[in-house]
Amino acid sequence: MDWINVMVYDLFIPDGYRNSTQPPAPLYNPTGLFSGDQGINGSWINQLGVPPNKLAIGLPFYGYAWTLVDANVHGLFAAANGAGSVPSGGSTTPVYRDIRSFINNGAQTVYNSTYVTNYCYSGTTWVGYDDTQSVSAKVNYAKRIGLIGYFAWQVGGDDNNWTLSKTASSIWGT
Repeated sequence: MDWINVMVYDLFIPDGYRNSTQPPAPLYNPTGLFSGDQGINGSWINQLGVPPNKLAIGLPFYGYAWTLVDANVHGLFAAANGAGSVPSGGSTTPVYRDIRSFINNGAQTVYNSTYVTNYCYSGTTWVGYDDTQSVSAKVNYAKRIGLIGYFAWQVGGDDNNWTLSKTASSIWGT
């Protein structure tokens, strides 16, 4: 085997966590639940003994939407009524370009450096996703611990300017 693509996304989704918003692909999770670092460092490297240079970190180019119970309470872990959708894509798993459209139409954005995740909200629609801040932090993490690289699922979900792809490539370098 040359390397393993580690899916460190889809850790928290509306189907499994209906009652509160969640970071779908947190790099860290101080609550002790799932995280990218726990999967890569804790499981693959420390428990299974896989060398870091045989692992690639996954970057989701999509997010998950929840419906907030109260539009005025919109942080991580806010009360929710299950899955939501963004108007532009109509999906509970909007791709990055649809999330950007939602943001360009007035959604507020937040980057949480503790979990290394982004989210946005407008009215009762809340979306957890990765943007340039979290992608940069995750690619830097991969470089710092000596991973072989990163991969995106799915690159076709990036926006028309290839914002996430260019961000990851720029941080990784040549």
